[in-house]
Amino acid sequence: MPDDYHPPMPRRNPEDIDHGAIKADVEFLIEQVTRFRKEQALKPLYTMIGSAAIVIARIEIFWRHCL
Repeated sequence: MPDDYHPPMPRRNPEDIDHGAIKADVEFLIEQVTRFRKEQALKPLYTMIGSAAIVIARIEIFWRHCL
């Protein structure tokens, strides 16, 4: 290895690391991911209900106006 090699990131002093800030950031990210999953979990259900409502409305219109 050449003598002028430097690692990409220097090591930090363990006493300088703010564990409380890291914990707060991780908890915030976990909360955001959980909320995102809950919102995304209901989208297929909303799509199915909306599609069924459109089909039922078209059948009703057909029955009332065409027959």
